[in-house]
Amino acid sequence: MGPWLNNAGGLFGFWPVSRDYSLRITRQPTSAATKVRHPGGMIGMMVNGVAIYDLGDAFSFNQTNGTAPSASNVTGSDAMGATGDGYWSRDALAVEVVTFDPGFAHQPGNNGQYHYHAEPKALRYQLGDNMKATYNAATNTYNYTEIDPTGVVTPLHHSPIIGWCYDGYPIYGPYGYSSPNNPTSSVTRMRSGFVLRNATNAATYGTANLSITGRVTLPRWAAIAQGYLTESGAPAGDYNLPALNGYGPLVSTAYSLGRYIGDYDYLGDRGRVQGVDFNLDKYNGRQCVTPEFPNGTYAYFVAIDASGNTTFPHLLGKQYYGTSNSTANVTIPAGATVLFNGGPKKKEQAAAPIVNPASGNVTLTWSSVEGGTYQVEASNSIATGWSTIGAAVPAAADANTTSLIDPGAARTSPQRFYRLSRTSTGTYDPVYTGQ
Repeated sequence: MGPWLNNAGGLFGFWPVSRDYSLRITRQPTSAATKVRHPGGMIGMMVNGVAIYDLGDAFSFNQTNGTAPSASNVTGSDAMGATGDGYWSRDALAVEVVTFDPGFAHQPGNNGQYHYHAEPKALRYQLGDNMKATYNAATNTYNYTEIDPTGVVTPLHHSPIIGWCYDGYPIYGPYGYSSPNNPTSSVTRMRSGFVLRNATNAATYGTANLSITGRVTLPRWAAIAQGYLTESGAPAGDYNLPALNGYGPLVSTAYSLGRYIGDYDYLGDRGRVQGVDFNLDKYNGRQCVTPEFPNGTYAYFVAIDASGNTTFPHLLGKQYYGTSNSTANVTIPAGATVLFNGGPKKKEQAAAPIVNPASGNVTLTWSSVEGGTYQVEASNSIATGWSTIGAAVPAAADANTTSLIDPGAARTSPQRFYRLSRTSTGTYDPVYTGQ
């Protein structure tokens, strides 16, 4: 994690905050008949426990013209939440990427929740997802890149599950089977179904060229996702916006193409065929088999381009494919199988004691929790006579284990029993204000 910088090369100023939350995500997801737009905040979780946010950043363009403008004289600026007009919603990556750390995540100032809007580069590397890491000694950071997104020089393997969406469907890295339902087919990069609305794609696919027309229409998919049209009632073609409070800024250096989600068109709305011209639908997934789901599932995939760079819509589209049914702050049901506990909920485990024959010292080592304080007791009888060994033991700093020596115990006791308890856990800082 970190560092987090701003566009001037200084510190970002917002720090990640420790989080403790429980989520319950269905194991039996279902496709939603009516797709629902993602809310603000978390819409899923990575397998490392980091939050997944929507591709947007809660900002949209706020037009300040007093009367209906033409496409060429729109005035205004981006504004947060309800203060924006809502039509031209920003792509978080286009604006906030400068504040992402090398792992490709950051945190907001309001709650400090470390999260991803796009591919989790460092996590993909940790999971062995066709990535390489290059260390930069000058900055003490790693740069994560694709080994070979083409698979020509280095063969690709199917991406692992990197997270779960709140609708219960898995999220994979960018590589899947070339034939969706054939696990023996070659592995290839999953191609996004989105393209910029520029001159090239206007000529190739029939999209609008926003540099010529101005931001006066939304592509069909965006109008549906943002609630201006319904899937069943949306006509073909672009959605004409009202001039007053609807037109967006001209394409310029300050408002470059790709700044807003409406700057992208979906090829499926332009007569192109999923599985032929592109792989991923407008929710950024497809129905397919995977190593974990040999009988098939709907699955989301990371979107990268042919050069290995993240591309729109990055991770998840603007709507859930399935029915979102996650529950926060849940109580774990009785009888549930616990596969792993981390953080302060981690269960300590003791290693076998190590005896020094010369001194008789017995070294006790156990897995410890950061911020924990421990009490070790010993007895020559498992039933009675327990007494503490020394003072309370704080968990070793920057380590996963803590040790304590029971001096000379092997010489004075023919048998010895030990037990360990965590007597307290340090309070997590609500907000980190240091560096």
